[in-house]
Amino acid sequence: MARIFKRGKYWWVDYRLPDGRRVRRSTGFTDRKMAELMLKDIELQIARKTLRLPVDISIEAFWERYLEYARLHKTKNSWKTDFYVFREFLEFLNKKNVKKLTRLTPEILEKYKLHLLEKGNKKITVNKKLRTIKAIISKAVEWELLPENPCKKVKLFKQPEGRLRFLTKEEINQLLEVIDREDVYLYTVILLNTGLRRAEFVNLKWEDVDLKTGILRVVNRENFTTKNYRNRTIPLSPKTVNSFKRLKEINPEKPCSLSQDQLSRLISHYAKKAGFHDVTCHTLRHTFASHLVMNGVDLVTVKKLMGHLDLNTTLIYAKVTEEHKLKAVSSIDLTE
Repeated sequence: MARIFKRGKYWWVDYRLPDGRRVRRSTGFTDRKMAELMLKDIELQIARKTLRLPVDISIEAFWERYLEYARLHKTKNSWKTDFYVFREFLEFLNKKNVKKLTRLTPEILEKYKLHLLEKGNKKITVNKKLRTIKAIISKAVEWELLPENPCKKVKLFKQPEGRLRFLTKEEINQLLEVIDREDVYLYTVILLNTGLRRAEFVNLKWEDVDLKTGILRVVNRENFTTKNYRNRTIPLSPKTVNSFKRLKEINPEKPCSLSQDQLSRLISHYAKKAGFHDVTCHTLRHTFASHLVMNGVDLVTVKKLMGHLDLNTTLIYAKVTEEHKLKAVSSIDLTE
């Protein structure tokens, strides 16, 4: 006899398959009526012989399979993020004796949210980790190891809308004035005028920079892939071309002689020296895009220059445009 029952704050379904096997699993719902509707749907699928049964695989086995996939299809930084986030999640699950993939429930994930907060994680960090876990588990659904993603029913913490940090022209000059290392000065000028990601700049080769035509190419290679696996070209201003020419004299082997971490540390060091404690290497990328939109460049073009996969990512700069327009309007005084 199929039934629903409550465990904690969630309703569960309890039913038998035609071959006699008994199945108990969480519906992910706290509402009884929704759980009853889910049970009726399951009974209908059993009658029609269309019910997709979850495979009884361990979380560790799924994780090993996912890692093979991630190493093959994701960038090094991306799969490393997956590795550290999910490994932390596995440690929590092992302490809770949750071994099977089918035992992952919204209730378990809600407890993990609380666990992360108690460990001192900020809400924004918890949200990032949960998004990563959700993306990983979505592969289990895609591979038909789970009927649905339990993360879908877990709400993220609400976060106040933050201000997009970019440098004004005055702040750019203030930053450049304190940089006393010529190579770092040139790196900063180039990053400000190209919007390159840190990894893209560090992996740039001289063959990617055409100083005659003033075109920079961001390309995928065997040992380096862009974030979205897409090549793109970026036109260079005369000042940027001159910066590259001087940089070629300093660094003949490749444009940037630093590692990603070294570059980040140096940019942050000089930013603090200039009085900016909220400026990072990535801020230079935001600065490039923000000044493009403030100068009337359309968002589709900005999307291409930034190497965004989705226009929604570029839309964060639309607010910069609106704020810029409002500031311009507020400065107009048509009365005598």
